[in-house]
Amino acid sequence: MRLTCTDLVVHEGAVDARTEHLPKPVVIDVRPSRVGALLGTQFSAQEIVSLIAPLGFVGALHGDTISVTVPTWRPDCTLEVDIIEEVARHYGYSRLGATVPKSTQPGGLSPVQQRRRRVRDVVLGLGVSEAMPHPFLTDGDLDRAGLSNEAVRLLNPLAVGDDVLRTSLRPGLLKAVAFNESHRRPGVALFEVGHVYPPSDDVLPAEHEVLAVVLTGREAPAAVAVWRELASAMGWGARLDQSVVSAGLHPTRSATLSAGRDVVGIVGEVHPDVLDAYGISQRVAVLEVNLSLLLASEPKVAQWKPTSRFPSSDIDLAFTVPTSVTAEKIEKSLRQNAGALLVDIALFDVYRTDASAESRSLAFRLRLQANDRTLTDADVAEVRDKCIAGAKKLGAQLR
Repeated sequence: MRLTCTDLVVHEGAVDARTEHLPKPVVIDVRPSRVGALLGTQFSAQEIVSLIAPLGFVGALHGDTISVTVPTWRPDCTLEVDIIEEVARHYGYSRLGATVPKSTQPGGLSPVQQRRRRVRDVVLGLGVSEAMPHPFLTDGDLDRAGLSNEAVRLLNPLAVGDDVLRTSLRPGLLKAVAFNESHRRPGVALFEVGHVYPPSDDVLPAEHEVLAVVLTGREAPAAVAVWRELASAMGWGARLDQSVVSAGLHPTRSATLSAGRDVVGIVGEVHPDVLDAYGISQRVAVLEVNLSLLLASEPKVAQWKPTSRFPSSDIDLAFTVPTSVTAEKIEKSLRQNAGALLVDIALFDVYRTDASAESRSLAFRLRLQANDRTLTDADVAEVRDKCIAGAKKLGAQLR
């Protein structure tokens, strides 16, 4: 250097011994599983170390992670994703697999919500429209519906007069029926799923979710048919009890629904006095069940049954039945005596000479069908004789 620069003076000793101002190596932990999750291609730990080594990154294996020392000339690499980007860049973006990244599906319906949605679908499928009446009642609404006036009242209602928490869905639905009839729209079929608030001795009132169905111009068997379709679809079991008269319902055309020891609802016809109070001129069949109890119970698992390839045979049986014997008892007897060949039974006619008669006529249609053969006349006659004998034990006489 002196030969090229004669003025150069060489001094001995260090000029500067400080290193604080120099960049320090950064160590980043990289997870091979995370590399595979982001790039859609799985790499072993050794493959990752080999891919980044030519770029100046030094990797050391520590269990399930790789400790990567970043070279000082790469201050842009500070996070795990930066190292993963270097792996992808050196491996080649075109070589990465076309894997769709997985994402966690948020939310979802709980089992109770699924069953509630199923209830709505079943009732809608029966041709009943969903209604959403006002959830609060005014003075006199419960009394007009034939229900007890004992209810919880709001201290600060949203509207003047609407200060009564409903204890039943019937008042709102009957208002809707009366409104439709006043506008010359008879025969409406409505249902509502909502909450009721019966009074309670606790600090807060009780709260139940309820399903109510009203069928205008229909008799009690129509409401029973809705219940049976719903119970069949949902796997519920409940028995009818006509020994208890429910408030607001016809005394001889109504029943309570019981499951185990719990009363889960009522079914029947609205009392004539209630219909007069609302100005409704037609009969109204009604069903009201406690969904809180029914949805909380585990439904029975539906069993698939093959559809028969063979024709069916129908039997029509009309009986003269004492008024003390319910149609349900006759139907239960027919089901038991018809046995495995019975696929359907329906009460299609009820006739009585006058309201004070001690008996009335009940006509049932039974559909018989076998899965392995076509029924013969002898098969049908045998079932018919058994059904007649069983009904006779209940006091019914074949007409």
